[in-house]
Amino acid sequence: MWIAAVLIGFILPVIFVVWREMRRGKAQEAKLGIAAPKKKEPFSFNAFARASAIMFFIIVPALYISDISYSFYSPESAALKVAFKHTGKRIAECSEADLIKKEGERYRKLLKDTRQVQMNISKLAGCPRERYPVVVEIELDGKNILKKAYAPTGFKSDMSSYIYEEFIIEPGVRKLSARLYDKGPSAPPGFSLEETVEVKPSEIKLIRVDDKLNKMLLE
Repeated sequence: MWIAAVLIGFILPVIFVVWREMRRGKAQEAKLGIAAPKKKEPFSFNAFARASAIMFFIIVPALYISDISYSFYSPESAALKVAFKHTGKRIAECSEADLIKKEGERYRKLLKDTRQVQMNISKLAGCPRERYPVVVEIELDGKNILKKAYAPTGFKSDMSSYIYEEFIIEPGVRKLSARLYDKGPSAPPGFSLEETVEVKPSEIKLIRVDDKLNKMLLE
């Protein structure tokens, strides 16, 4: 497979370069008013050799470098990643659904009594949408390695927070403790995790929150 790739990547560019040189030469002759020869010009071996040498020194090192594998981790080490997105609770308790329901009930009552009523939805515009930052704390063997607040995204700070951290750790039996706060600094953690796990060399452990299962997981 790689031989075919070399042939395609080497021969086709050479043919293209030779063809371009021949076209360029003919165009220059036509511009200078030199009559084109009646017989077909012989193939230019010098141009072919030049193009071959150029493409050889470009393609061969690139193929050699592309086969070299590289790892960001030491084979004796392991990694702990924290990667997920989560939406914090609203700072101000305000539910559009409840407001719409109350306004609908008021509308039906007034319509029944007076038959002249206009629905007022101005309260919905004043419903604050800003959410709390998501705070993540992680301890490894009783030592704190992460305590950070992740701000909500969105123009009105009303969308999810994106959490991504990576730590290089030593393999072995490790005790992990993680907590997530999404209801403000004075509220208890919304999610927590306590696990003792064996981490093997070159292994990557992932901490994430599954909103469907409503729990924090270690994978």
